Amino acid sequence: MPRLFRVSTLRGLWHGLRTEGPRSLLRLARNELAEPRLALTRKIRGAATAVGDRFRRVTTASEAWSDDCLQLVWDLSVAPVSYDLVAALAAAEIERRKRGLGGLVVIVVPGPHHGVKRETPAHEMAEDPEARLHRLHQELLPLLALMPSVRGHAVCADRQQAWSLIAGDDRRVYPDGYRIFLPLRPDPGAARDEARRAGTVWPLLSATGPARRAAEEYLTRVAGGRRAVVITLRASALSPRRNSRVDDWVAFADGLDPERYAPIFVHDAPPGAPLPDALAGREVCVAASLDVAFRLGLYERAWLTMGVLSEPLMLAWYDERVRYQVFVPIDEADDVTARALEDQGHRIGGDIEFARPWQQLVWKTDTLMAIRLAFSVMEARLTAIEAVERTAPAAAVQD
Repeated sequence: MPRLFRVSTLRGLWHGLRTEGPRSLLRLARNELAEPRLALTRKIRGAATAVGDRFRRVTTASEAWSDDCLQLVWDLSVAPVSYDLVAALAAAEIERRKRGLGGLVVIVVPGPHHGVKRETPAHEMAEDPEARLHRLHQELLPLLALMPSVRGHAVCADRQQAWSLIAGDDRRVYPDGYRIFLPLRPDPGAARDEARRAGTVWPLLSATGPARRAAEEYLTRVAGGRRAVVITLRASALSPRRNSRVDDWVAFADGLDPERYAPIFVHDAPPGAPLPDALAGREVCVAASLDVAFRLGLYERAWLTMGVLSEPLMLAWYDERVRYQVFVPIDEADDVTARALEDQGHRIGGDIEFARPWQQLVWKTDTLMAIRLAFSVMEARLTAIEAVERTAPAAAVQD
């Protein structure tokens, strides 16, 4: 029997009332309608869609735009300006293959709050709508080049323009059930769900050729023949308690054998923010913070990519070439509690369902001791993998 109520919904209601007051009720209702979890919500959406479709029209623009393509609609009235777009791209790519379509197109629909959706008061204080739109154009839209099947995109001026572009055939629209009059946010856990069902989802994201070459040239210059360990440092005004423990990461890097390893830092801070004093004299790759394509190229070419859970590190999750260790310090902040992560579909203590053997989540706070211990485990694992890779060609010749 479908559940009308979920414990996670009640927890979200209680947290919202404590932090925002009564206004959180309206936000929770909007979020539930945009990302339905309750059986009742799905019934309401179904009824509203049936009524709205009576007045739906198909335009010449919508027919010409997406011939043989699946349209991923990223509606900023319900979706955040965040790297959640990466998860949506991965889910849409999986759907594209299942539906037998030739490519993806992405349609960005503006939201009602200066082009985006209204966030919590704390979020609005840390990042206003103008800053979020800047990030959309400078950081998120370049992500589309990292999904090889993307054939084009449109950033709509208004919802009327979006209506003219979105296909009338539901088979060519993602997420399922999206309507311009009843927006829907793609499920961020869809790729994990598919991996549980089908066992694999690869390939997904991939660095571009120029980005790989640029990263290779950079690593040749700064690392030589040493193993590059790329450390991403989170330094965000949003949930600052989740930021990286910079001193611990620097101490870890300084403890690596300099003859074998070349630690490289990527400092993700607001534009114009100074580097922490602890990074003085260390290799800091500024280009990776400014160019998302180069960042993924660097992640792919590194011997290991490490860091605390952050939006840019989500790129590594969806690229099977990237060797990574991502620390998830649960219960360090309200939005990274064990219960919140379980509600999002994560398995506490486990890896992402489609992770490769060289990809790992570390469910610990990024203290120096935890970093060193986790690294020693991954070092042994990667050494074993490399040994197998070296002997595989010889074995193939003998066979």
